[in-house]
Amino acid sequence: MAICKWCGRDMTVESTKSCLGNKRVPFPGGKTEPSVPCAASECRKGRCSDCNVAAGGFHHPGCDREKCPRCHGQIISCGCMTAEEEETGT
Repeated sequence: MAICKWCGRDMTVESTKSCLGNKRVPFPGGKTEPSVPCAASECRKGRCSDCNVAAGGFHHPGCDREKCPRCHGQIISCGCMTAEEEETGT
């Protein structure tokens, strides 16, 4: 059993199709973006190989396969979560 801290659901069972606590990704500065659903093309047997959500569901936070909604890179290593947005001014 592996319980997700965000949604409280067991990540190891097939009845968990999506992380209900990860519909929006919070970024530094208080802005949020809609989460990127698990793509069927990235799944093995219709489920994420890391966090076990079904294709089309939202990954559990910390999943190796979760994509960043801003840069579309791997969210755990893209840098968007740690870097403050540069403000442009005049």
